[in-house]
Amino acid sequence: MKKVIVLGVNATSAKYVPRALRSAGFEPVFLADPEGFAGQAADSLRDCVCFATDIEDREAVLRLLADDPSITEEAFAITGLYDEKFPLIAEIAARHDLHGPEAAAVRLASKAVVAALLPEFSPPTLRFTGADAARLAVDPATLAPAPHGSIVKPAEQAGARGAARLPKGAGPVDLWNAVAATGLSQDATRPWVLQADIHGSLFSLEGYVTDGRTVFIDFSQRGRISWTEVSNLLPAGHRLPPGAEDLCKTAVTTLVERSGLTQGYFHCEFLVDGGRPYLIDANIGRVGGGAIVEQLALVHGLDPADILAHVLTLGLPAAGTSPAPAYRAQGSGTSTLSYYYGIEGGGKVLSVTAPSGGCCLHTQVVPDGGRVDPVGAGDSAWVGMLTGPTSEVAREIGGVVVHTADGPRRPAWVAPS
Repeated sequence: MKKVIVLGVNATSAKYVPRALRSAGFEPVFLADPEGFAGQAADSLRDCVCFATDIEDREAVLRLLADDPSITEEAFAITGLYDEKFPLIAEIAARHDLHGPEAAAVRLASKAVVAALLPEFSPPTLRFTGADAARLAVDPATLAPAPHGSIVKPAEQAGARGAARLPKGAGPVDLWNAVAATGLSQDATRPWVLQADIHGSLFSLEGYVTDGRTVFIDFSQRGRISWTEVSNLLPAGHRLPPGAEDLCKTAVTTLVERSGLTQGYFHCEFLVDGGRPYLIDANIGRVGGGAIVEQLALVHGLDPADILAHVLTLGLPAAGTSPAPAYRAQGSGTSTLSYYYGIEGGGKVLSVTAPSGGCCLHTQVVPDGGRVDPVGAGDSAWVGMLTGPTSEVAREIGGVVVHTADGPRRPAWVAPS
């Protein structure tokens, strides 16, 4: 079978991606270390060829591929499930004569590009580079309207890494201090965005584009503790205020038309404030993260591997697309819930105990002996995920125990609201 290199996979999808790609006629090769995963995800990766590297270190990834030509030799394509890595994936594809994601999906990995293409559905936005911030050339006071202050974040980053809030009245020095504090400021050319801080409920619209036609699957709604997403309800379209559903769909179809995207999944995130949705992350070219692929499978009576086969091949125009899953009518499936739980204060995780004999799916994210950030710091705070029918997850989450170096801890989570 032809090789497909995978750069970027989360703990839930790692359980199914090997089977998904093999069903589509490809052999997966991961730029990942199985020892950085736990349980079924680690076992799944150990059954594949893997090359350990830090995918957050662009130069390390490029060096690995340059030093070991066997990785790309006879490979057909390179892809991944983190859209913020698409620019790196496209660079690798060009260097090593591989197929990769559609060019429009690569461009849309930038929040700055999305905001420029879709200003009427985006928060007020200023686009700048690290160099601009360092010479104090970016004044948050020019961002209007922004009654709740603003949020600064890297233009090509997910999981809230590098994001910070600035209060109303902040100036250029405050912005530079926030950028410098992230540790991502060394790259003067790195693109950033400053956006008005929108207060509202967080929804995402799941779907895909095929031959330029947009297909909507379902809405989901998440709960957050500060910067950490800790729960996801799917389907959740019934929780949207009147008129918001149509506006969200219009935003996505408009973005597809203006960008020229012809195929690929999307996981478009909206903050809905007073009935008005603001697109804060387009996430084009991939399915939602966390445990959304398992939720979609449960809601629509599908196999997660079949969903991911469609996601991955649709995201590679040269691959030929696997059959489209038979998604049910929007909002008609069983209600599912997933808790992406963490622990207060973070710490070293020795092991995790989940209820046995239940009907829910449990995915441990951090391997035994690994450390997690405090819940609220971002999605790097995830310890594990519990996913299943809403009533069962609400019951079983009480039986999850995180064993840490400081003793047993109860998981930290909140329900979507």
